[in-house]
Amino acid sequence: MKYFSFILLFAAVIFKVDARDIRGQVLNSEGQALVGAAINLRGQAIFVNTNETGKYILQEIADAGTLVVSFTGYETRTVDFSLADHELNIVLERKSIALEPVTVTTQRRPQRLLDVPATVSVVDALTLETTNTRELEFFADYVPGLNIRMQTPHRPNISIRGLTSDEVSPNAQPRVSVYFDNVPMSRASMAATELYDLERVEVAKGPQNTLFAYGSQIGAVNFISRKPNNNFEGYFSAGAGNYSMKEFEGALNFAPVKDKFAMRIAGVYSGRDGYVKNLSGDALNGKNTVGARFSARFTPVEALKIDLSVNYQNDDTPGTAFMSRRYPNSKGVKDIFKYEASLDEGKKWLNHREILGGSLNVRYFVSENSWINSTTSYYTNFVDHRWDGDGTVAPAIDMSERDRVRQFAQDLRYNFSAGSRLDGFFGMSYRRENVSQRYWFGGDEQYAAYLLFQMFDYMIMPDGSLAPAMPAIPDLGDPRMAPLTGMPLPSNHEEESLSGAVNQTGDMFADATLRLLPRLSLTAGMRISAESFKVSNEAQMLGVVPSALGFVTQAYPNFFFAPRPYSEFQRDFISFTWRASLKYDIGTNSSAWAGYSRGRRPNVLQYDSKGQSEILNAENVHSYEAGLKWNALQRYWFDAGVFYQLYNNFQTSKWVDADYLVADAGKATSYGIEFSAKAVLCNYFDIFGNYAWIHARFDDNDSEGSKQEYAGKTFRLTPEHSLLIGANAKWQLSNRFHLIFTPTWSWRSHIWFEDANELQPTNPALDRLDQNAYGLLNLNLAFKMLNPRLTLSIFAANLTDTKYVIGAGNTGTMFGVPTYVPGLPRMFGAKLKYDF
Repeated sequence: MKYFSFILLFAAVIFKVDARDIRGQVLNSEGQALVGAAINLRGQAIFVNTNETGKYILQEIADAGTLVVSFTGYETRTVDFSLADHELNIVLERKSIALEPVTVTTQRRPQRLLDVPATVSVVDALTLETTNTRELEFFADYVPGLNIRMQTPHRPNISIRGLTSDEVSPNAQPRVSVYFDNVPMSRASMAATELYDLERVEVAKGPQNTLFAYGSQIGAVNFISRKPNNNFEGYFSAGAGNYSMKEFEGALNFAPVKDKFAMRIAGVYSGRDGYVKNLSGDALNGKNTVGARFSARFTPVEALKIDLSVNYQNDDTPGTAFMSRRYPNSKGVKDIFKYEASLDEGKKWLNHREILGGSLNVRYFVSENSWINSTTSYYTNFVDHRWDGDGTVAPAIDMSERDRVRQFAQDLRYNFSAGSRLDGFFGMSYRRENVSQRYWFGGDEQYAAYLLFQMFDYMIMPDGSLAPAMPAIPDLGDPRMAPLTGMPLPSNHEEESLSGAVNQTGDMFADATLRLLPRLSLTAGMRISAESFKVSNEAQMLGVVPSALGFVTQAYPNFFFAPRPYSEFQRDFISFTWRASLKYDIGTNSSAWAGYSRGRRPNVLQYDSKGQSEILNAENVHSYEAGLKWNALQRYWFDAGVFYQLYNNFQTSKWVDADYLVADAGKATSYGIEFSAKAVLCNYFDIFGNYAWIHARFDDNDSEGSKQEYAGKTFRLTPEHSLLIGANAKWQLSNRFHLIFTPTWSWRSHIWFEDANELQPTNPALDRLDQNAYGLLNLNLAFKMLNPRLTLSIFAANLTDTKYVIGAGNTGTMFGVPTYVPGLPRMFGAKLKYDF
């Protein structure tokens, strides 16, 4: 309560009318507002950033002085003022050779990247366009420490510093939160957004609970779309490429009432055939995505801004190529990089996802740097996914998952600036999430028996043809199995497991930065969360054919899910997270910082395959970080960070009996280095790159000193080394024609796909659940015409056709037949874009 009283006391100061306040606007030479520009009163601990309209206010100025105004890409300017100056507009000149401006809202107000005492990476719209980045997997290359794997569109693996989110339980919460325009996309199935009509993407690493609330234990990714403005403008593009690739994208911005009401409509279609041929019919690993977005901005008075956004995305893609390396396809080939699979005949494998929702954001400005902010959102998400779990033509493991999510979120906060020395926010939020999850199993037990009894060599013939079915349980020479010998095995048993969750959280939070000295500032924040989780489960046999193998798995009359009636249980928790850091401004355009933060992934409530309920302890992380940010001559950017993180009650995902559950893996430690750099060498050439080293391991002993199961194992989806290098080479062919060539090369070291770091002992050469080091070369060549504004792009992804795996293990691991998903082969095409 003392802390809240302290914040409220300072927040109240902003209502005071003082004749010594100085207000104004920071503009460029074209009269455009510069958002997030830094204004510092030289020699004093007074500092503000301009708001979203480029305006600012300096409060309680006691004497004349000098303002230092800086913004990325512009000449830093000093401006003398007297107490007679109550309004001071400032114009900054763009440097002829300079970095592109970057403004972030990570701390919930516009700022320069330099002003944020945390490890934050920004990928702007220009980068996405010049590199023709369309896939989330390739987008991750531009952020050190970020790794994204897309086996299916509804469950992307987003990993930051070794921690990934794979919410297999409807109650489990993400470690990496994904936001769209500051609205939480809490389920992984909602996180895979199409990259179109975006302004930028901000990735904040380390625990971000105080800034991004729920599910931000180790980082947050915030996709920020382009907002409506007063201009009549837009664009349209159309592209085509190999694998029958087709892309159409466009946006239209217009203002029916200038300065009062503006709208923006954007849409995208992205499709291509699957790059893996299913020899049993159809193609796999394709794409068929439709997205649309409507946004409107209403400004009835200058101090009130209302933003409405409605988003829709439909992914109706072919199934995923879960391929076996133990068994050949129907051509007798085991090499998955021939891109030919043999999945069950006569079945339709699919990945379907539909997201619809919207948000309403209302901001009332009490002053230029203080405002009340309300964000209300509601989203629905539907997923339907069916896959072949054994990756062969044998109908042994046939499964599907169907999920439905409804999410409501309300955030109310007060952003304040007190005395131009204390900036921050405090408020409260509420989130409710209803999740239903259905798993269905319909395998043919006459082939599943080969796997259950580990008779692997008898299911598929050496030439890839299907072996004869096993009509009955054979004599296995085990006296305990004698009563089952000769029992007929059904070919058409079906069963399902139904789970649900109601996840609710109410939060109170505060976060602020206090300027202690002219160059030294303290940032601190905390969040108190009241969590309420209710989980339900039931399982049943479908149809009239019971499972014979259920006697072996002890789930009779089912095979996977032991039948149980509907049951539910509920638990409530209170959590407390916080952060604190010190930042020292080395100069106007450089800073160093160090801090500590505590992150938390909530308790997990779940049922196992036998219907037994269990509660896992909350996962906690203590994170220590330090960093340096440096902008030299507005042409050279460098930022570096080091981190050291300690985990307790590490929540891993693993197969337990017949269920993929969350389990407590004990204690773990990770530490590493991340840096990124960019240099504008001249108007015609700039280079950029990043590097991350992450050492993430499970400790040898748990908190009681006992040996851990995963002692010394590496976190899954965590390359120890990763890097990206790229360049923009520009040629001015004439006053109307420009040529831009952008090559990028990314590289990742060895990756494990399971925390257990599995090596299948029967065939370690083929069945390792890992991926060795590999690099990908992407190119984009853009031919730009300035009048009319036409751009022809020729692009290629994975130009060298590198063979790599994006997923390994999966359902088949439980039976000793893991499956693998090959990554994208060489993709190329061309696109024509018209801007108006």
